[in-house]
Amino acid sequence: MGSLSFPQQKLQPLPPMTISIPALSVEIKVFDATLLAVLMANKGHIAEQQLLCKMSDSRSRLSGYKYKKIAEEKKNQLNNLVQKIPKIDYFFKPTTFLNEVENYESTQKTLASCSNSGTSTTDVTYIQNVTSSESCSNNTTEKDNVPIVDSISEDPAEWVINDLTIDRLLLKEIKQNIDYDLLSTKLEFGNKTRYLKKSVFYRKLLNGEQQLRKFLIYSRSKNAVFCIPCRLFGGSTKLATEGLMDWRNVIKIVKQHEVSKEHTNCQIVFLRRSNNIGRIDSDLCIQINNEIDYWKNVLKRVIAVIKKLGSRGLPFRGSVEKFGSQNNGNFMMCLELISEFDPFLSNHIVQHGNPGSGHTSYLSSTTCDEIITLITTQVTNVIIKEIKSAKYFSIVIDSTPDISHTDQLAYVIRYVRDDGFPVERFMCFLPNIGHKSETLETAVLSFLTKHDIDINNCRGQSYDNAANMSGIYSGLQARIVKKNPYAYYVPCAAHSLNLVGTCVAECVKEGLSFFNTIQHLYSFFSASTRRWDILKSSLTLGKKVVKRADGTRWSARHEACDSLYQNYDGIMKNLSLLEEDNFEKATTRCEAAGLRRQLDRFETVFMTVFWNTILERFNSTSKELQKVNIDLGIVVKLYESLINFITSIRNDKCFNEYVILAKKIKSEEYEFDKVRTKKRKLQADETRENEVHMTGSDKLRIETYFTILDRVKSELEKRCAAYTNTFDKYDFLTNLILLSPEEITQKANKLQELYSDDLEKSFACECVHFRAYLQSINTNIDGVIELSIHLRGNNLDTVFPNVDIALRMLLCMAITNCSAERSFSTLKRVKNYLRASMEGDKLNSLSLLAIETELVNKMDFDAIIDDFATQKSRRKPMSTRH
Repeated sequence: MGSLSFPQQKLQPLPPMTISIPALSVEIKVFDATLLAVLMANKGHIAEQQLLCKMSDSRSRLSGYKYKKIAEEKKNQLNNLVQKIPKIDYFFKPTTFLNEVENYESTQKTLASCSNSGTSTTDVTYIQNVTSSESCSNNTTEKDNVPIVDSISEDPAEWVINDLTIDRLLLKEIKQNIDYDLLSTKLEFGNKTRYLKKSVFYRKLLNGEQQLRKFLIYSRSKNAVFCIPCRLFGGSTKLATEGLMDWRNVIKIVKQHEVSKEHTNCQIVFLRRSNNIGRIDSDLCIQINNEIDYWKNVLKRVIAVIKKLGSRGLPFRGSVEKFGSQNNGNFMMCLELISEFDPFLSNHIVQHGNPGSGHTSYLSSTTCDEIITLITTQVTNVIIKEIKSAKYFSIVIDSTPDISHTDQLAYVIRYVRDDGFPVERFMCFLPNIGHKSETLETAVLSFLTKHDIDINNCRGQSYDNAANMSGIYSGLQARIVKKNPYAYYVPCAAHSLNLVGTCVAECVKEGLSFFNTIQHLYSFFSASTRRWDILKSSLTLGKKVVKRADGTRWSARHEACDSLYQNYDGIMKNLSLLEEDNFEKATTRCEAAGLRRQLDRFETVFMTVFWNTILERFNSTSKELQKVNIDLGIVVKLYESLINFITSIRNDKCFNEYVILAKKIKSEEYEFDKVRTKKRKLQADETRENEVHMTGSDKLRIETYFTILDRVKSELEKRCAAYTNTFDKYDFLTNLILLSPEEITQKANKLQELYSDDLEKSFACECVHFRAYLQSINTNIDGVIELSIHLRGNNLDTVFPNVDIALRMLLCMAITNCSAERSFSTLKRVKNYLRASMEGDKLNSLSLLAIETELVNKMDFDAIIDDFATQKSRRKPMSTRH
């Protein structure tokens, strides 16, 4: 039986009526007028269906007329149904101008309210799009029937440029206003009168054809010509802003404009935008764009968290990867913290936070690792691009074992940026390379080859003084020099200075005993918390506790000696208390007594005063040598200044001054004078007339004071020679104003002959010319770095190109390997005991994020998101089969 449809109306009661359906042989009591009408309308249909059923049961067939009648009725019903269905235009009606204005005003109100509540503009856009898409389904037919209001003027000078105006203009054909009476464009140019001609709107091709310039439009209010794409999409020429009114040169200007890069870019944007406007799938495009914006906003927050955690060297993952857990790690914790103040992220976490695998959220550890890899790749590409742009570079290599006992080789490259400032960039850690020079050479060259960096552009090497690195026959530096003779080896200046201190501290017995005493003193007090508290209680405000004195760093020795010098009396009292304390162990009391007796010697007091002065000067110099913004000339000057300082204090006067300072701590009483002098047995022909009898003061002065200073001076001169030999080739660049033109020409020619493949023969003339320029500007430029920055900052590298090349080669030479050693500090934070199993690319990525924080913070979010989208895209490239 056919189905009965009941309209959704309120049934009206009526007296009961009885109707009969003959085909069914039934009677139905009806109590409602509407129900009665429905039954009467379907009475014939019901009877017909029942008749067919009866005929089916009796195996009888209808006549041909009956079949035709039934088919015709079905056809009429189908046509009626098709007429009732709305056409496709009904579902894709263009938005009316009135509705757009209302939406624009509501958007502005939403933005204003959100700005007051702290909601970001990006989130408002997303909420607005979602709201508009939800409200579209609830629109009434009255709004759909509102006529389109076209209030956009045909005059381009009256356009208010915004997205609404652009969309309305692109929905219709923009009139160029060529049909206007161009006689009104009359302008006077001196004695001549000119008009705008229609030929301006046509371009004559080389083959004689004419092509309409569709981008031109005439403005009657301004009496000028505008470029439509440039007007709509931010052009900066007169054709885009004020309009062109120069009828005398209009054709020439338009020809230049239509081939300009700015016009081409605006034209491309215009075409792309016009292709999207008015499409049948424009609603679908809007939905897709809203979806893209949504996930972009999610990824921006994720990337921001990754950059901050990576720059601090903090761990990301926890033991539980679930929002709301106390052990979900720093990454999820930061997202939860942001979500407390960010409604957008809070809503995203609620909807997509813990759905499990197979659901896209972009909050998982997998996405985090992928983004870390992308950021690392971008940072590495930026560094490689800068290296290739700078051309000249030097390499810094050093190794250390990590917490998992894996030997990590730090790879650092130094070069000069485009602004003339030298930088040292960390590249990676190479694990388990070994310590043989052959394997080190292979690792160094393989890395350069992998990133397409030419070893022939290397102008320097800097390692520590280990034999496998600095060996002159088979060390790493010798092997690199065989590949490139211009890659000069420069020993680490700071490391060399530390080695000077190690040699000097062990050159005399008194010096070795002094540093052993300081280290023993630190070990004694730090071994017990009670002893350490006793030591701290005796210190006055601002005084230092005893420090460790082992190692090769000047800073460690200086701090240990300085702390002893400041607290000499307090330390002596504490040792005396511990020595007399009967509650202490016998070994502790004996050890305290031994240290007290050692410190009670005048020689120890003198060594404390003397070494405190020496180490303070050497420590300050060592800190300066560890800076990145240092050049070879500064290293030579600092070493020479130390040599001059040592020479100046090697005399009896300075020795007596140190004795006076020591007397303020303890009275002068030498250990040598306390011991009976042994008399040497004389031979038969000897007398005691010419024997020299030294006092304790003389012995300390000659055998300790002068010996130490002589050894320091000797070691400094030997270390300084390695830097002087290299710097002598470039020293004239730092003294151009002080040298004569003849001296400059002579030294410049020598440098040009040495680097004949890099410097032109006109290099000497450029140097003389550059000297005259420096004298004319009357500006004090101190140092090679300031000279390079001034040259690049004032675009003088085009005037003095060879001078710029020489400065770059000098500045790119690495002076120390401190950048490699600083990377080891980051390695200890990144790969700690909780993450000891991390290795390979993950370790390099996190180390690069923590070391090169400056470049990481400059990374563009959109570029990272685009790379991530390309990597995650499942589209396959189209291929054509032949």
